[in-house]
Amino acid sequence: MSRYQNQAQRTDLPIALPQVVGLVVVLVSLHLIARHDFLLFHTLVEMLRIVVLAGLFALAWHTRHWATNSFLGVIGTAAIFIASLELLHTIGYKGLGIFPDDDGNLPTQLWIAFRYLEAVAFLIAVMAVRWRISLMLPFAVFGSAAVILGLAVFSGLFPDSYLEGSGLTPFKVTSEYIIAGIFAVTMIWLYRQRRRFATPVFYLIQTSLVFNILATLTLTRYVSVYGLANELGHYLLLVSSYLIYRGVLVTGLIRPYQFLFRDLKRHEEHLSELVAERTAQLARSESLTRTFIEHSPALIYLMDAEGRVTLTNPAFRKLLGLEGQHILGKSIFDVFPPAAAASISRQDQRARELARPITVTDIVNFENEPRMFEAVHFPILDENGQLSGSGAIATDVTDHRRTQANYELMVQAAMDGLLVMDYEANFIQVNRATEEITGYSQTELLEMNIRDLEVDLDAEAIERSLDQVMVEGSGRLESRWRHKDGSIRDVEISAHVFDGTFTSGFFSFVRDITKRKSNLARIEFLAHFDPLTRLPNRARFEELVNDRLDRAGSSGSRYALVYLDLDNFKDINDSLGHTVGDNLLKEVARRLGTLPPETHVIARASGDEFMVLAKLGPEEKSCVHEMERLHQLFANSFAIEGHHLATSVSMGVALFPDDGDDFTTLSRNADTAMYAAKMEGRNTFRRFDTTMQEKAFERQNLLAKLRGALERKEMEVYYQPQMDLATRKITGAEAILRWNNPELAWVSPSRFIPIAEESGLIVEIGEWVLREACRQGQAWLESGMPPITLAVNLSAIQFQRGDLCDKVGGILDETGFEGRYLELELTESVLIGDHKRVVKTIQGLKQRDIHLAIDDFGTGYSSLAYLNRFAVDKLKIDRSFIHDMGSDPNNSSVVLAIIRMAHSLGLKVIAEGVENASQLEQLDRLACDEVQGYHLGKPMPATTFQRLLSNGVMTLPD
Repeated sequence: MSRYQNQAQRTDLPIALPQVVGLVVVLVSLHLIARHDFLLFHTLVEMLRIVVLAGLFALAWHTRHWATNSFLGVIGTAAIFIASLELLHTIGYKGLGIFPDDDGNLPTQLWIAFRYLEAVAFLIAVMAVRWRISLMLPFAVFGSAAVILGLAVFSGLFPDSYLEGSGLTPFKVTSEYIIAGIFAVTMIWLYRQRRRFATPVFYLIQTSLVFNILATLTLTRYVSVYGLANELGHYLLLVSSYLIYRGVLVTGLIRPYQFLFRDLKRHEEHLSELVAERTAQLARSESLTRTFIEHSPALIYLMDAEGRVTLTNPAFRKLLGLEGQHILGKSIFDVFPPAAAASISRQDQRARELARPITVTDIVNFENEPRMFEAVHFPILDENGQLSGSGAIATDVTDHRRTQANYELMVQAAMDGLLVMDYEANFIQVNRATEEITGYSQTELLEMNIRDLEVDLDAEAIERSLDQVMVEGSGRLESRWRHKDGSIRDVEISAHVFDGTFTSGFFSFVRDITKRKSNLARIEFLAHFDPLTRLPNRARFEELVNDRLDRAGSSGSRYALVYLDLDNFKDINDSLGHTVGDNLLKEVARRLGTLPPETHVIARASGDEFMVLAKLGPEEKSCVHEMERLHQLFANSFAIEGHHLATSVSMGVALFPDDGDDFTTLSRNADTAMYAAKMEGRNTFRRFDTTMQEKAFERQNLLAKLRGALERKEMEVYYQPQMDLATRKITGAEAILRWNNPELAWVSPSRFIPIAEESGLIVEIGEWVLREACRQGQAWLESGMPPITLAVNLSAIQFQRGDLCDKVGGILDETGFEGRYLELELTESVLIGDHKRVVKTIQGLKQRDIHLAIDDFGTGYSSLAYLNRFAVDKLKIDRSFIHDMGSDPNNSSVVLAIIRMAHSLGLKVIAEGVENASQLEQLDRLACDEVQGYHLGKPMPATTFQRLLSNGVMTLPD
């Protein structure tokens, strides 16, 4: 746009008040004519529009060679054909009698034809505004369309648009709405291209389109071609045409030339004044030149042909620290340091030889401080063109270059990407961080546009973002860029609009937030999913379950919430390692994942526990079928790292809505049912019932009372004697825990020990029992009692703790009890875990001379391998074998086999659960070493056992 257009934009409104008044006068005049003669009114209105359309065509055709866009070209070429059809419409209007069929249908058909052509032309013109198109293309297209439409009308192929007596046909009304819609789309498209139009032109065209739409809608309402609605529609169309005339002809073309001619006139009037003023300026030239030289911050000097200084300015003299009389007439070598003088002389000589100015950058040392100058060396020629001297103008750019270097260093050293873009989003400047973020070199980036990097945003989205930044001055957005290696990088862009002296655009900071987004996604994933199995975690499962239950309430659907616990998973994890255990859990998750997702929701609750929400069918047995289906998933063994693991599951199920109507209730009840399944032998399932809840409550009550039982001194250690069968002497005692609760009285160990192990209280209780037994054993020794071995049970949890040796050693040191009198009883499963850790722990215990016994031998993983590998001293035959020795010969054989195996390995054997003389005699015959049981004596308090120990020899009942 020229400066005249800009001037017009700044000083004029699109339509001034006189034009508005004139337009109103025309409309009123036309209205008076319409009241007198509607045909004359219609002809005048249409001819005015035809004149405007013809003017548009003439303008478009004569400016086609220098038009910067295709808007005027498309509108102008279409205008001549629109005018042709509109002329036929005008002369064919009802009442003129020019055509044979003098009715309202023919002109109405022609009206629809040229209105369609006009609407499409405006839309195409706005869409093509960014391109330059040869006018021959739209000329051919619109010309062909006009001919086809005209032939269709006059041949009778065009649909009827008006019926006498009935008014407008549906085709005519529908067409008007379609035309209005096309104009509306054109307005939207024009708004998006508004930056390509001068502001007044944009507003005038938009307003013209509004009046065009109003005219179109009005012309759907008349019945008679002479009706008021028809008249009003022509007024609106005339206003629309006037606005196009103002927008394209006056504001867009005539007005700029008016400013041009006015300026030329003004320039002509002032020409003589300028000549006079120039003469005066020439008179003042020498004075002005002298003033410029004296006040210029640049260093200026002149020399004659012999190289003597003839003129200097104050800035030059200040740099050297010399007065003028000490410089004039001197050589450069007389006033500058030698190195600087040589450089200046060399550049001065070069300018003389080339006979033209040269620009150089010199570094001159003054008082050991290097200063950088940008200098122009030029020759001085006399009126005959002969060399008469030379000179130079030098600017000290040291501080500027230092600032620029610091800026470049800061930009290049920045951890964030810094880039400068023009308003079209082309890269102008980038730093090294931007190169690292994109993978492209600076050279490559400076030939690219931000659109070349964007992955998710299309061109329109980018343009909207830039428009938003333009409006607000700055903005922040997140985007995704494609790295040169093909990877996708998440970036955060902070863009700021800048308007520099030489360039304008966007100054942007770019930060690679790929890792941050990845971490946030990871955090989001971990908040809702289990990282090992990638199943929903309990929190996410609760959300999914509640969502389905909420929707199930209205539909009457039934659901089963199932708690699954892998049986003996801990043994697998301990014996084969955590890697195998983790892979087993992933395989379990995979099998559960084969359940139909539309009817099942699966989650990992914790550890080796999983949860399933299954939609049930209407039949009663659907729950049983679902549980059998889940059970079948575990029928085949799991192949994990060369191991074939056969594991079963214990499952508890609670039904919705029978057993609860929310997740909290259902999960609690399913957990209770699962615990009941484990207590009843595992590898089964149980449905929740209220009795389970009572048992669970009893268990929780027992656990609550168990906590703090030691502090309340409710615990007591009893001792059950162990006898040597050969000598019939007491050789030891097993420390057995007893709990006497004020409310529950004596609580059986079979009730509270499993709870203590599950809750972890067994560690604290076990340490207390060990300390109490060692304290009591030392007290007996100090009182003169004969030394015996005290056997103390050690739970698997205690043994697996890494500090067991330190704990036991600390208790021995604390009580003074010697390790050779202590026997720790271990279960077989303890020795099946990590062999290196087990060996290390046993070696630590053996260093304190502590004896080790295998408790309940024969019921677990009985193996000669660990008996050889670990330093075990004694085997304790489980009471189940002793109980049935008299009635089951197989048990006697098992006992005999255990005794012989132990003796062959140099181990002692003790049988527990001896309840009668027959069992005692049979064990004696089988060469068992020691016995323990009610036949010898029940567990008893320390004082009672001390009296028994004083006797030395056991007196047994018959």
